[in-house]
Amino acid sequence: MRKIAPFILLLILIFTTGCSGFSSPKIEDYTWEMSSVAYVEDEQLVMVAVGESDPVYPEAKVIDMILTASNGKITIADKTNNKTYEGTYEVESKSHESTIYKITLDGKDGYATVAMTTYADDSETPTLPINLGDYSMYFYAN
Repeated sequence: MRKIAPFILLLILIFTTGCSGFSSPKIEDYTWEMSSVAYVEDEQLVMVAVGESDPVYPEAKVIDMILTASNGKITIADKTNNKTYEGTYEVESKSHESTIYKITLDGKDGYATVAMTTYADDSETPTLPINLGDYSMYFYAN
């Protein structure tokens, strides 16, 4: 038993050290750039705005919006028309892969999730989808 005890202790230290350094991505960790704003009408996706011109959605406005968050406050700056939208956020739940937030933005309640999105080439980027009433907003880390 004396020979096994140091080995078990070493395994415990390795696993707890590895786990303690890992944390899920957080909304405060990044400056977020808007990719799209959409809603569903008659079971059809209606793209309201995009972050850059997209031939798939030529009717969508091109809007430059940046989201920042700190100390429970969320701010979206619309550089296209110099408007600012403010609100609050709080952690709803957390896992190793994501953090889910309950948010209130411009008087509307909704949810946001920060997680890593993995692409076909195995690259990853932090993403922030927000569901706010009838609208869905999608941000990526800038």
